[in-house]
Amino acid sequence: MSFSIESTDATIKVVVSKDSAVNCTEDEYEKYTETLDESLLKLEGEPTRFLLRKNLSYEASQKVMDAQATFVKGKVQMKMSYVMEEVRASWIGVENPSDLPADKCLVWKRDNDSLASRDLVALLQSSGVLMDLYKARQSFQATSGESAKKK
Repeated sequence: MSFSIESTDATIKVVVSKDSAVNCTEDEYEKYTETLDESLLKLEGEPTRFLLRKNLSYEASQKVMDAQATFVKGKVQMKMSYVMEEVRASWIGVENPSDLPADKCLVWKRDNDSLASRDLVALLQSSGVLMDLYKARQSFQATSGESAKKK
């Protein structure tokens, strides 16, 4: 029997549904988020790829957990801001298409807490792609947990 855990340095690459290089149906994109198999996207050109941590550090996990719930008048209330905080904690870079002019490239940057810039994450939210990144990472977490089980 063996048990192994990946380091917090391990990453995944995610292409968002609104990328102009993506030419697939919603169902095909949903399947892509479950597998991260880019062949399902029917790419027409090189997409932008978002690099996300597979696993969060303890400190980053605590920030996400703190953003999930709060106490109001003695009752626990769930907050949706944890989705933004999880993407912010896991997003570590971006690969722009090689043929994209420099002034059109998405430039990844950090805030003072070493996580992705809040302004960039807000831009993803307003562009309607934040949930793509969140869902892809969650799907990956659910399926990769199987590989961490004892054999």
